[in-house]
Amino acid sequence: MRTIRNIFVTLYLIAGLAVLAAFASLLTGFMSDRVEQVLENPVARIAALACAGIAALGMLVSAIVAYAQRPDPTCVHPQGNPDIEVTLAALTSAARKAASGEDDVLIESVEGRIAGRDRSEARLTIEVIAFAESGLEQLAARMQQRVEKACERMLGTPGVRVRVRFLPSKTTIVTKEV
Repeated sequence: MRTIRNIFVTLYLIAGLAVLAAFASLLTGFMSDRVEQVLENPVARIAALACAGIAALGMLVSAIVAYAQRPDPTCVHPQGNPDIEVTLAALTSAARKAASGEDDVLIESVEGRIAGRDRSEARLTIEVIAFAESGLEQLAARMQQRVEKACERMLGTPGVRVRVRFLPSKTTIVTKEV
């Protein structure tokens, strides 16, 4: 998908440059006689119209993307009540505190996003490095319960989904002598 988008962006830029160069040449008079001679050829006229169409379509798509993009919500509305807001930062802070608990883990990161049409649900992802080699499923279940309970106490209502991801605990340190 990324390569297709890059191809379209490149095509849009080339078409825009061609239209801009032809327009600037005709407007300033610099080499305008050559541009007029080229545009007398039907094939060149069709190519110029195609470039102008591509440039116009690209501008339309850019405008639609710019106006249609909504900012990510930063607050949860418990039970869909628009008068009460709890920030995502407060939820992630409470989740980080509750996730550490008494388990032998290192919390790498806590990320969250708001979901639901009325922004009444938060989805948290906790990335953890566990120092235990076994029992990860029970560890994740305990951590998930603690975080959900802490967030429910904070919100006063259920509305938080927690996902625990375990990261590799073995790292390699490379040193270089100078």
